[in-house]
Amino acid sequence: MHVTTLQAMTPEEARTCITEINKNLRNTRGLLLDLYEREGWKALGYASWRECVTTEFKQHQSYLYRQLEAAKTEKNILPILDNSPIGEIPESHLRPLSSLPLSDRREAYQKALETAPGGKVTAKQVEEIVREIRTSKDHEKKKKVDRPQNAPQEPDVMSDEFRLAHEAMARAIIHARDTGWETTGRVTAVKHIVMLLNIASGR
Repeated sequence: MHVTTLQAMTPEEARTCITEINKNLRNTRGLLLDLYEREGWKALGYASWRECVTTEFKQHQSYLYRQLEAAKTEKNILPILDNSPIGEIPESHLRPLSSLPLSDRREAYQKALETAPGGKVTAKQVEEIVREIRTSKDHEKKKKVDRPQNAPQEPDVMSDEFRLAHEAMARAIIHARDTGWETTGRVTAVKHIVMLLNIASGR
């Protein structure tokens, strides 16, 4: 897999990028992703991306965070769209995808493209596909939790020798009822019977 190394922004590039974002907030997804990925905030001396957003964009912070998340999602699914420019997919399509792990977002949008009514993807359609994928993942997780983690159990087969011993123990327990042993708690009684079994088997 080929990984592209992005060149860090210079202070001049970062300042120009921020200026362009502030001038045109409605069409800034690609610029915002570039500023984030190429660490333009570092070039301008900020200690973190959050500090940069708080200082440079003020009242537009929440909107730009949504746009950045949309840009990350869009970049992830671009290979199935012949790598069209970032910013062409409506944010209403990308927003539901952001609730999925990054690895599932491309699969979800591919399904949306394949099942789009009249060839036109809709936000409602994407939401339904995302819901289906999340439900399927939840079921898989539940199966893993419910599936026994212990080693396979031995088959429930009683040997002739053990059957004889079992019958003898049963007779002894029945005979012992007259002693009033059932006044002992069941958990304690079972624990001590297991101890007797261990002694009998030489453990």
